[in-house]
Amino acid sequence: MMNFVHLRYLVAAARHRSFRRAAIALRIAQPTLSKRIRELEDSLGIILFERSTSGAHLTADGEIVVARAKQVLIDLDSMQSIAKGGGGKTAGRLEIGFYTSLTSGELGESLCDFAKEHEDVDINVVEDNRSELFALLERGSIDLAVVLGELRYETYAQRSLWAERVMVALPKSHYLAERDFVYWTDLKAERFLVSRRDPGPEIHDMLLSKISSPGDRPLVKSMGVPHDHLLSLVRCHQGIVPVCESSTGNIIADVVYREVRDGNGATRLGFVAYWQRSNVNPTLKQFLMRLQMHVSAPTT
Repeated sequence: MMNFVHLRYLVAAARHRSFRRAAIALRIAQPTLSKRIRELEDSLGIILFERSTSGAHLTADGEIVVARAKQVLIDLDSMQSIAKGGGGKTAGRLEIGFYTSLTSGELGESLCDFAKEHEDVDINVVEDNRSELFALLERGSIDLAVVLGELRYETYAQRSLWAERVMVALPKSHYLAERDFVYWTDLKAERFLVSRRDPGPEIHDMLLSKISSPGDRPLVKSMGVPHDHLLSLVRCHQGIVPVCESSTGNIIADVVYREVRDGNGATRLGFVAYWQRSNVNPTLKQFLMRLQMHVSAPTT
């Protein structure tokens, strides 16, 4: 019968797009993971993954089931947190959604600082795309969504946060890698690799605004993989990848990062925090105060 283990294995396989990588991350044998996925498919009567030598890719039915599985696991984790805290008597809980890297950058720093100051607060994070994050926010499954872009979604309370420098990932042997920084005009003839997943759309729009001119558009290849996965193609000289500064913590052999500038200096992309206006979680208010220390634009 289907159980929560099946769902966790499913979500891991979907995240890593490879049964092998998912098994390594879960620290289990690959045949065990494959068996559980097959059991889940048999139980539901549908095919969740298309298997190939290049990895495991979700089918249309698989995409729907994974979205539901994520929500079930989030709710389960929340219930377990309440149980561990003696029926909600902990110092508080905080659920944060994001789709950028936590390895470096202001969000990661803010979370670490807050966790040190509030050791008895249960902090949970959810990584997903923008549409899923706002669906979770709407249902009250997360307290806060931190995303890239300009202020919008006026139905939510919102706050402009920090702005990160835009960097470009280059092969170490690229002639521009010898410089401390590059200009957008230096990159006009380059081939850009951009993910169709968040924050790829914002980066794609930025590219068009910085390099496009009448009758001359940059060469951009959009791919349906997470942004971080594109870095492995950089070292193979398949193109270059624009990234936010917080993503430069991903160290890839033979790949270097360089700041990108225009005539006004470094190019930056801003982050925005959204939360339900009706959310009265005191822990959220405390975390927003921590974020306020990094705010670089007016709040609304």
